[in-house]
Amino acid sequence: MVRGITTERVSPQSAALRVTWLQCLAPYRWAAGLAGGLAVLDLGCGEGYGTAELAATARLAVGLDRDAAALAQARRRYPGPRLAWVAAQAEALPFPDGAFDLACCFQVLEHLPDPARLLAEARRALAPGGRLLLTTPNRAAVLAGLNPHHAREYDAASLAALLAGFFPQVELLGVFASERVLAYRVRNRALVERLLALDRLELRRRLPPPVVARLHAWGTLAVRSWLHRRAPALARAIGPDDFWVGEGELARAIDLLAVCQAR
Repeated sequence: MVRGITTERVSPQSAALRVTWLQCLAPYRWAAGLAGGLAVLDLGCGEGYGTAELAATARLAVGLDRDAAALAQARRRYPGPRLAWVAAQAEALPFPDGAFDLACCFQVLEHLPDPARLLAEARRALAPGGRLLLTTPNRAAVLAGLNPHHAREYDAASLAALLAGFFPQVELLGVFASERVLAYRVRNRALVERLLALDRLELRRRLPPPVVARLHAWGTLAVRSWLHRRAPALARAIGPDDFWVGEGELARAIDLLAVCQAR
């Protein structure tokens, strides 16, 4: 999705973004419980850690991404007979109708100026009764509009309205976090707001978009690195069990997760 220096793509190797990686890992671990024996498509797979999670239970897990360098990393790190990697656009899938039983699209939707194209393609590629699992940041849980890589951020109502145009049945769940994670996020947000207060001229709204995107990445890495140095015990204490998928008050979810049933 985003080339060059970016914090939009995380992996187990992302030291400063370890907590974000654990947050992104949680939906994949949950989805693996639904993937047993199925043909699964991972849309926007990045460096493939999530696709590898799905392959632990799936009959076949196909990771698709437009970034050839990311896919090369995935192939090296996650070899296996039930894994395949495809370089393509999610808005123009190189698969026949009904090729997959399950599709995952995690932390991609918010980057798309025209999400309808991806949703239509995901629906087409699903077999009758297949499901699309989709996550996106909960607008209520982020500093809305700050991330220059996001074309749009969603709350539960706007996400449900979008998905209802493509899938006859949509259930919204949340990705929730422990008190440890919430404390970490409060400290991170306070640091970000202090940095934003220094931008009195609002240069982030005036500079060319590529410059803003690079500054956003550098700033994010600097904030996370500083936080990990100042609160190492808090950062180290956070593990996979500090994130979970389930029902609950969606205003408190850090990410929204939609389960979309195909025709």
